[in-house]
Amino acid sequence: MVPCGLLLSLNSLLFCCLPLVEQGCKARPPLIDIPSLSQGFSLLVNMADYLGPVPRDVDTFSPQIQDLFVYITQAAPFGTPINTNPATVRAVLLSKQTPQVPSQGFQPAWKPILSKVKPQLQFVISEQIRAVQYDSSSTKDVWDVYGTVSCKAELDGMIPDVSMALSVPADATPLDHLIVSPCVQQADAQIIEGAKISGRRGSTAPVMRKIRFTPPPEMFTLCHYTSSSIPELPIQASYQMKGDQHSVNILVQLKLNSAVKNNFEYCEVQFPFFNRGIIQNIDAQQNVGSIIISGDKRRIGWNIGQKFPSRSLEVSLQATIKFGDIDDSQATNMYDDPFCVGLNSYAQIFFKILDYTHSRCDIDQRSVQVHPSTKVKLRTVREFVSSDYKVWNCHGDAQSAFSPSQLP
Repeated sequence: MVPCGLLLSLNSLLFCCLPLVEQGCKARPPLIDIPSLSQGFSLLVNMADYLGPVPRDVDTFSPQIQDLFVYITQAAPFGTPINTNPATVRAVLLSKQTPQVPSQGFQPAWKPILSKVKPQLQFVISEQIRAVQYDSSSTKDVWDVYGTVSCKAELDGMIPDVSMALSVPADATPLDHLIVSPCVQQADAQIIEGAKISGRRGSTAPVMRKIRFTPPPEMFTLCHYTSSSIPELPIQASYQMKGDQHSVNILVQLKLNSAVKNNFEYCEVQFPFFNRGIIQNIDAQQNVGSIIISGDKRRIGWNIGQKFPSRSLEVSLQATIKFGDIDDSQATNMYDDPFCVGLNSYAQIFFKILDYTHSRCDIDQRSVQVHPSTKVKLRTVREFVSSDYKVWNCHGDAQSAFSPSQLP
């Protein structure tokens, strides 16, 4: 057993603890493999959150410091972190009722207060995509899709046990990674390899990822997932820009994948222009949407709207943009990208689609079970959002990366 110190600087204060590391071998393990360090880090962060901002003249006799002692006795009795969530500790300290121990077992530390609500479960699947398109035969487009499943459980009883499953159709790409919350008791979190995916071809049964967990009272992140083998982008784009330092012509063409839900909460393309003067004039023609210029006159936005044309699923923009000279005051205050000079430029696509995920991941409602058995109102929300969706000008250079296996 080896003592190990952990020190954090938060809210102008120093928080420290001494986690106990039990290590049988002589070799020191990686820090991430030491559970007590993670517990200590979580305790210190929650202590700082409970304490909040403090004045500069704070001392050991300040009321906030005295409250911190009360927090520690509740959160980590006898030095063992049990109930460190600040919201839960406050609920215990402010509660005037004495919770009764239910017949089905002991009351868990993370849920010390009985809830009196209409039982309901809410799941939110928030899926994002990062993509880079080059419109080039020499450089392949790259993208990855990943998501987060959040849960809010308002259930009667002390120890609710919830089972559910993430589902993707048989003809879709299975979720290949699943990282679960500590409150998960059991999950199908193994990595699905390419051979297993190939072996499922011809099957009509959806691919399930079952999860069983005991939910805390607040909204929490149940799991993270990735779907790295999706074969097609949601929006295929081409960006062409030609010209000089004072005037450029741009042509942008976007095509929506026919499998994507054509109903956006928003869809916009932005064109940042680095290492140039401010935008003096723009002459644009587009088949949908409107054009706006940012307040600093260094960025153009194309608001496409909520739908692509239903027949073609294609939109396009042609524009001629003129720039002024760069004076000394602009040169010292510009937020320039040193790579984006001349024809080296990109466009960024921002969008959000509700009730849709590109991986086709969803909650299998028939799999949702609550124990002890009770009638529960179930609500699921899905959204698909662009995280970083870039399209490089095909007439300039672009930033790209190659794995070592592709090098000669």
